[in-house]
Amino acid sequence: MELKYIDIGLNLMGKQFDSDRETVAADSFAAGVGFIVTGTDLKSDRAAVDYLKKSRFEHAWCTCGIHPHNADRWDENYKKQLLELIQCNRGIVAAVGEAGLDYDRMFSTKENQKRCFSDILDIAESLELPLFLHERSAEQDFIKLLKQHQELCRRSVVHCFTGSRGTAYRYLQLGCYIGITGWICDDRRNREVVEAVKSIPLDRLMIETDAPYLTPLNIKGLPRRNVPVNIKYVAEKIASVKNIDVEAVEQAALRNTRQFFNL
Repeated sequence: MELKYIDIGLNLMGKQFDSDRETVAADSFAAGVGFIVTGTDLKSDRAAVDYLKKSRFEHAWCTCGIHPHNADRWDENYKKQLLELIQCNRGIVAAVGEAGLDYDRMFSTKENQKRCFSDILDIAESLELPLFLHERSAEQDFIKLLKQHQELCRRSVVHCFTGSRGTAYRYLQLGCYIGITGWICDDRRNREVVEAVKSIPLDRLMIETDAPYLTPLNIKGLPRRNVPVNIKYVAEKIASVKNIDVEAVEQAALRNTRQFFNL
């Protein structure tokens, strides 16, 4: 199979895919879409690793980490289990994450989020793996912690980016890559990210669906649940915003993703 895309953020182990997970994967590969399954806590991390071990897909990988929403659970035992899971599955685990800070909904305290994120940064550094990052309404603390790991910044992708041009600039200055989702297709709320994408160089850009969430809007006939094959609409919108051929977006994103995750 010749890959056209690698979806860097797919929540394949979520309950929304329980009834047809195999079909979703098969449809993705048939469309030339490989994917990286997002891990958000030990349960989903293990589920992703076990599923990919069993399926033996050629073009599928996962991340293992802990979403900031779950940071209140973080302790030394949790850290030990996460380290062991990653170390034992290096061929499947492409990055440490999802990890970061989220002050928007505050499911975990700021103190625990920062402590957890700091530990995750240390883990990624020690394992020499890239980082798959999440940030919402926490830019200042997020950047402050990242700046303590300058080399690691160049091996970090801020996924599901919905921020402003200024925020994108600050992440690019650190050395980070930026992942864009179907949010950019939503004309009701995409103004800031459209302006940001205009300034993101192609060699620092990746694309993703965050499926089953963030289905590209303004596309007729799409079911409510997002799937990896919809990544093409993200690429098309980015190409339109940048006024370039969609093939240039596809090729750059695929090249960046392969190099970044060592796929």
